Amino acid sequence: MEIAWLQDFVALAQTGVFARAAEKRNVTQPAFTRRIKRLEYALGAEIIDRSVHPVVLTEAGQKFLPTAQSMIYEWERSRTELSEAGASSEKIRIATLQSLSVSYVPNMIKNLYPNGRAPYFQIVADNFAGCIEALISGDVDAMLCYSHKDIQTGDHVLDRASYCIGEDRLIPVSRVDHDEPVFSLRDQDVPYLKYSKISFLGRTTNLMIERCPEPPSLLPVYEDSIAAALKSAVIEGLGIAWLPKALVQDELAAGTLQNISPDAGLFEVPIKVSLYEGKRKETRSTGRFWDKVRLLAE
Repeated sequence: MEIAWLQDFVALAQTGVFARAAEKRNVTQPAFTRRIKRLEYALGAEIIDRSVHPVVLTEAGQKFLPTAQSMIYEWERSRTELSEAGASSEKIRIATLQSLSVSYVPNMIKNLYPNGRAPYFQIVADNFAGCIEALISGDVDAMLCYSHKDIQTGDHVLDRASYCIGEDRLIPVSRVDHDEPVFSLRDQDVPYLKYSKISFLGRTTNLMIERCPEPPSLLPVYEDSIAAALKSAVIEGLGIAWLPKALVQDELAAGTLQNISPDAGLFEVPIKVSLYEGKRKETRSTGRFWDKVRLLAE
């Protein structure tokens, strides 16, 4: 059971409408509905009567509501006390995509702290939706994600200060056998390893393909929201995928993977690496961290 599920339940009890409660909790309605169902499964009882609109609490839900509110209160009180007690800690929490945790975070820390005297970093690797949820819930000091000028990050993070601290490119890659790529974008029905359509890299790749005057002939055969997982599938020879160049630079150098974009990057997509400020209480170490980030972004 997660504290977020309890907060969702209380929000739904207050509004009686799934869509309104999801908006209040800054999550999509499908995700909100799944979390309510998970809470009911964990409790072993239905706590929402969905047969009426607005929805109401079942008898079990009415009994559980005061308990949920008390648990939320105790959690928030404990969190505040621990946060204040650890205000002098050198820990900096950053939510980031799994691909960036591998390909970018270590180099970022090295660039920010060239003398090697970096504070303690706690990296929370998740998908794009999970990173945003961690940012808006105040669980992290920063979110490190890709950004693109034509892809909206999300209304709930537009008010956060953000800094572009790096650049990368999405490139189409194929496994190499006998010094030749296994697949070519000039082929018909090229096996395509795609991102989920709601993921940031999925939306970015789809936009590029839609804008191509002569898009490649792709046959989707595999889907995953995580770039590192698609990279593994490409290495196994299952098809092609658009991957961040930084994530595959070692394989490109070794010749095990190849960029198959023809005509000087026709099917490549420039993307930026951006840091978004969280709203956790600023400490001495996080204050210095953001000072360094601003200098790096200039």
